[in-house]
Amino acid sequence: MVIAGFNLAPADYRRIRRWRLLAAGVVAVLLLALGAQLAAWAWQRRDAQGVAERLRRMEQELSQHEGQVRTVRAGVPAAALKQYEVRVAAYNKIIEAGAFSWIGLLLELERSVPPKVYLREITPDLATGQVTLRGNARSFEDLTRLLHSLEERTAFRNVFLLRQGEKKGQEGGADSLDFGISLIYRGAER
Repeated sequence: MVIAGFNLAPADYRRIRRWRLLAAGVVAVLLLALGAQLAAWAWQRRDAQGVAERLRRMEQELSQHEGQVRTVRAGVPAAALKQYEVRVAAYNKIIEAGAFSWIGLLLELERSVPPKVYLREITPDLATGQVTLRGNARSFEDLTRLLHSLEERTAFRNVFLLRQGEKKGQEGGADSLDFGISLIYRGAER
């Protein structure tokens, strides 16, 4: 006959057994994680070796191509090479000109030039962003307003008055100031 609820094992035994089962489960999980980590490490190492091998082959191919280019280039006459260099320089200037924002420059100038000031010539240097302005102003105050307005615009920096001189009006017309201004347009840097 079995008596229900009768257990000869001490209470500590059951608690220790639970802890041992829990510890065994944790060890099993850690061993599985370690196995997964080792497998991932082996896969990454194999992948890195494959990448290193492909890189080595590509470097060999590159050195072969460079050798072929050197041999072909040695056979090209210096005059023809110089001619192609001139063409490449011309193409680069065309590309730089396409990157220059004429609309942005003209919008900034339109916002900066006060009434009674007229620009005759706008000459940008596409490589540096430096712009030279030439024009006429009715008075020195109008020219000063133009200079201050250009300096206040964030699109322009290093605004300098290069020259100014009086220009006589034709047959009774009003005298004006002829000026030249140099500035750097930041729109060319963007």
